[in-house]
Amino acid sequence: MRKQDTDFPVAQLMERYDLVRSQVYARINALKEKNPELAPFKIGVKSYISETVLGCLDEIHRLINEEGLTTDEAADIVAGPSETNLELTSNKLSNSNTIQTQELFGPTDVSPKEAPIIAIRRALQTEPLARYEMLDKIADRGWRLPTSELTILLGMQTLTGEAFERYGYRFTCEGKDDTESIWSVEKL
Repeated sequence: MRKQDTDFPVAQLMERYDLVRSQVYARINALKEKNPELAPFKIGVKSYISETVLGCLDEIHRLINEEGLTTDEAADIVAGPSETNLELTSNKLSNSNTIQTQELFGPTDVSPKEAPIIAIRRALQTEPLARYEMLDKIADRGWRLPTSELTILLGMQTLTGEAFERYGYRFTCEGKDDTESIWSVEKL
């Protein structure tokens, strides 16, 4: 695998979250258990994570610190429950409830690119103000979102134009990354 500008060194995660190494690896392993594609990769002797995994770890850190969740609970929310947890849930629920549970949590074999989309959908389904909390965090931290994530977050089918306003935020197209436009978010 080749390092990209957006890849983040695992060695810097301890400083980023102000945690000891074992705590960081517990979070990485919890994510990896939910979705093996969210695992770090090595280049030479150094380990890196993708931008998607970094976003997942940021959200796990927030859920643990702000919501008081355990590492496994936070990883379930961010990357979806493991197959074992889904099997236990399906054994306890009727078939119709199992279908609803799988729709809520999404598939467990998602790609790293799909993981944030599933996390956004899940948050929007379970928390009434999640849209605004996410938009506030995105604007405050200066994060950029691809069109696929922003359309789901806003509940829109498509995004048109170079800039628009909605829900008290201004969205501006910042260019393209691979196949998608990238958008900045500014709170009005």
